Amino acid sequence: MEQSITIQQRAKTWLDNGLNDQQIENELLAAGTDARHIPDMLKEIKRLRNARKTSTGLIYILIGAVVCLLSCVLTMTSTYSHSNFSVVLYGFTTIGIIVVFIGLMKIFN
Repeated sequence: MEQSITIQQRAKTWLDNGLNDQQIENELLAAGTDARHIPDMLKEIKRLRNARKTSTGLIYILIGAVVCLLSCVLTMTSTYSHSNFSVVLYGFTTIGIIVVFIGLMKIFN
């Protein structure tokens, strides 16, 4: 049980340092892990890596959606006040869409 806790902690540090699968496999072999268990561990580490990428991407998508919503509300209020709303309409909407696509790239890349 103690070794699984240390492997979990090491997996977190490996993901924080951005190690790839081959480097993680070498670290596991150097730590004396049985070679039969390494593919299962790598599969779990890959799942953790994908979960991090998904959560980061969803945060970007949420921020982009809020910027687009803010752009919509500001465009409507600028229309009623007869002011120039092209910066709000085109600028904030473009920024929001770009941030949404950055989030999608984080998830699917």
